[in-house]
Amino acid sequence: MPLITRLFLKTGLVYFLGALLVGILLQVDALGVPNVVPMFWHMLMVGWITQIIMGVSLWMFPGRIKEESFQNQKWAWLTYGFLNLGLIQRFVSEPMIILSEGDHWKVLLVISAILQFVAVLCYVIEIWPRVLSKAQRRKKKSSR
Repeated sequence: MPLITRLFLKTGLVYFLGALLVGILLQVDALGVPNVVPMFWHMLMVGWITQIIMGVSLWMFPGRIKEESFQNQKWAWLTYGFLNLGLIQRFVSEPMIILSEGDHWKVLLVISAILQFVAVLCYVIEIWPRVLSKAQRRKKKSSR
């Protein structure tokens, strides 16, 4: 299993544990931080589910070999980096929108959304050639 796949899966599991912890703390009203519910759902759906899906699909779809170089997987690595930077930035900025004055936290929240969107674009660029039909792959190989 490629390193990038393992990182997606392990990071997704960490987000899953974090979401469960935040969910439990929300249920017992132990968090004194406002605006945590959207953060919980983002942690669960993007941090856990999306990363697991991305990691497994990068591993399962054909077209890659196990001993692949970083250069050949650059879009997958960019996906991982942008997605996690965006998530972490969201977790920091979202509660601060209510706790602090000023619009800079809102700007950081928008930037986090943009980072996550760019991650999705990088993922599509990485995965698109892998979902070609056999005939399309043969045609692409013969045109080289």
